[in-house]
Amino acid sequence: MRDQHPTRDLVKEAVGCGNTSGRTIDKFRPSTSRRQPHGRQGALIDECYANLECRVVDASMVNKYSFFILEVLKAWIDPSKKDPRTIHHRGKGMFMIDGKTIKLPSKIK
Repeated sequence: MRDQHPTRDLVKEAVGCGNTSGRTIDKFRPSTSRRQPHGRQGALIDECYANLECRVVDASMVNKYSFFILEVLKAWIDPSKKDPRTIHHRGKGMFMIDGKTIKLPSKIK
C-alpha cells in the first residue's frame, strides 16, 4: 500500500485519484502526475511532498469503521519543498490544509 501526501497545488489531482477505482483503469493516466517505479508497492508520485510505503497489519475494523492499521515500511520526502502545505482528507469531500508553523521550546537539538 502506498500513501502519498500531496500539497495544496495538487488538490484537484488528489480528488480525481481518490474518486476513481484503480481496479479497471490506470487512475493516474489522466493526471499530470509523474510516477517513478519504487519499492514493492508501486510508484512514487513525483509531485507529492511525502510518500509512505505501508503494509496493512490490522484490517479488523474495516467493515465497521472503514479503518485500517498500517505499518510504515519506508518513507520519502522531497527536501526541495520548503514549508509544504499538505492536504488531508477529512471525509465527505472535506479537506484540511496544513497551516502556520509554530516553534516551541525544546531540549532536543
